[in-house]
Amino acid sequence: MMRRVDIPKTRRGRVRPQAGPHYPQAPLRRRQAEPVPPPVEEPQEPVPAGRNKRFWIVLASLTLAVVLSTAGLAYRWLISPVEASAPPRFCPPPVSQRTVGNMVRLPGGIFRMGDPMAAVADEQPVHEVILQPFYIDEHEVTNRQFGQFVAQTGYRTTAERRGWSHLYDRSSDTWCKREGADWRHPGGRATTLEGREIFPVVHVSWYDAMAYARWAGKHLPTEAQWEYAARSGLRDTVFPWGNEELVNGQYQANYRQHGQAVDADGFQMAAPVKSYPPSRSGLYDMSGNAWEWCADWYAGDYYRYSPQEHPQGPPKGYQRVVRGGSFLSPENFRPGHHVSTRWQRTPDFTSQHLGFRCVR
Repeated sequence: MMRRVDIPKTRRGRVRPQAGPHYPQAPLRRRQAEPVPPPVEEPQEPVPAGRNKRFWIVLASLTLAVVLSTAGLAYRWLISPVEASAPPRFCPPPVSQRTVGNMVRLPGGIFRMGDPMAAVADEQPVHEVILQPFYIDEHEVTNRQFGQFVAQTGYRTTAERRGWSHLYDRSSDTWCKREGADWRHPGGRATTLEGREIFPVVHVSWYDAMAYARWAGKHLPTEAQWEYAARSGLRDTVFPWGNEELVNGQYQANYRQHGQAVDADGFQMAAPVKSYPPSRSGLYDMSGNAWEWCADWYAGDYYRYSPQEHPQGPPKGYQRVVRGGSFLSPENFRPGHHVSTRWQRTPDFTSQHLGFRCVR
């Protein structure tokens, strides 16, 4: 008869081997966790020793630049006075208050610019120019008009801030620097504007003319606009009224006649605006009385490469264009009172025979 033998089991039902002659003691085998390899650190790029220092230096520099810029703007707008070579900083009054003086509308079109018979090369070659319609002051800006601008803005001209301007000495027929000469004192410190309200304003720089033009809602004419207006539709003429100095035995402008006294036309120096007949376009004093600033930079060879449509002058330069001549023309052997004559002065130049008019 077979003997029953009980075989012990484990908790999970597996047979536990027994020790004996046929079953040596077998220890329980436990699954051991696999060893976890240590994390591999990625190699890091070494940080240069001076990088952090440079970062703080750049940050400090930027912060200082912002602070200085803010302080500079505050000083510029709130504290510093207007420089002698820059237009004023102010808010112009409304347009309805800035329409100063009568203006003449010119239709625009094509005209011939220059003079084929000129003795100076900067008036050649003669070339055709196309302009759009525009308005131009019927006469030069007067002392009264400029006074309105100064009264509303408190503007001080280049000559006032500088303390002197160029004055003509009739006794020696030369120019000199006169202390105290400016637009309020056209003949020097001892003179005033009494009785000269409708004379052209003089002793004004290009910067002064630009400041007035901005206030008036206008701008300075380009050289092409000025010559187109002066020609009044006439082709290749010398003067705004034609080629003859006298019309019916009468002078048509205030300039120095050849071989005669300065006042041969009735005036020793400048004349009140509209003292002579207007041109065919209804404009006064486009010849003589006072030179007039233009917007353009001057270049002697500009006519050789200027565009045909609305030329604006060279992009940069040293002197600005002036046109029209004065009560002293011809000067320096140049007939400044001819419609084609070009002249030039630095933008800060002021004198007793230099004014301006505006366009829009």
